[in-house]
Amino acid sequence: MLNDYERRALAELERNLNGDSEFASRMAGLAGVPPAPTFPAVPVLCALLFILVPVVMLLFGWPGVLIVLDLFAAAIAVVLIRRQAR
Repeated sequence: MLNDYERRALAELERNLNGDSEFASRMAGLAGVPPAPTFPAVPVLCALLFILVPVVMLLFGWPGVLIVLDLFAAAIAVVLIRRQAR
């Protein structure tokens, strides 16, 4: 149960949200719309890493593996940042 202070704070928040038409339109636009399917980039990158590491290790040794891991981390970061921006 809410005490009187919490009820007043909740009522004030509701009044402020009712006056924000931009927020209401954004929330109404999202209702009932399923998220767009995305390409499974992270699993594909992980599978690619799993395949590439032994080959790179045989051909270039540890420096090559470290470069591949750095590129993998950068690619994952780009994917996650782009998803967050949507």
